Order: sequence, then C-alpha cells, then structure tokens
Amino acid sequence: MKEKGEIIESRGFDAKVCIEPSEACKHCAASHLCRQDGESRVIEVENKVGAHVGDEVYIEISATIGFVAFFLLFGLPVILGLIGVVFGSRYNDTYAIFLGVAGFALGLIIAKVINNIVSKKHTFLPHIIEIVKSNRT
Repeated sequence: MKEKGEIIESRGFDAKVCIEPSEACKHCAASHLCRQDGESRVIEVENKVGAHVGDEVYIEISATIGFVAFFLLFGLPVILGLIGVVFGSRYNDTYAIFLGVAGFALGLIIAKVINNIVSKKHTFLPHIIEIVKSNRT
C-alpha cells in the first residue's frame, strides 16, 4: 500500500511521517482501527532516500507485514487463550478460566518480545520510496 505524508522528524535513516487520511480510508471498514475519528497518524519509517523535515513523501507499507503484525497482536493471544481454555476445561471451569487468561497473556508477551527483536532490525518498518515535494531550496 502506497501512502503520502509529510516528514515531521528525521534521524539518520529513520523518520517520522504524518499521514493524512486518504480517500480510500474514508471508505474502508477498518479505518476506525488505525485512525481514531479520521485523524492523521504518525508512523516511523525507514528513510534511505535522504528526505528531510517538511518534505512530502510517498511511503510503502507491505500488506504482508500488516497481516503478520495483525496476527501477532490479535491472533496469537486469542489462539493461545483458546488453547488454554480447552486444556483447562478437561479439569474444571476454574482451570479453564485460569489457563485461558494465562494463554492470552503469554500470547501478548510473545508478541511484545517479537516486536522488540524485529524493531531493532527495522524489518517491518514501512519505507520511503519517493520524495514528492522537497522542502529544501
């Protein structure tokens, strides 16, 4: 997915880009998940093109990366929670509740650990693909 935004902060090969809601966002059923009340959002991106603060840029966000992130944040904790409930229900309801909550918490912990590892490598960061309008003279 390709989106347009403006660089508000730049540090070497990293930058923060403010992205305004596009026309496609207005018609997306899931837009309320990533943009509260249609507001702009700020994301961290990889800046290998040398863009500076104030530049308008196109960034690219891989759909695969979005799916993996969605699965880690939502899918993994729910799946581990359900596994906990199934195993706990073999004994009684108290074990089912306890193991379900423990499985869900374990899923969140695993997602956090994976996020910390991956964020250091910049593997899942969106990246700037083009400078649309430079702020420099």
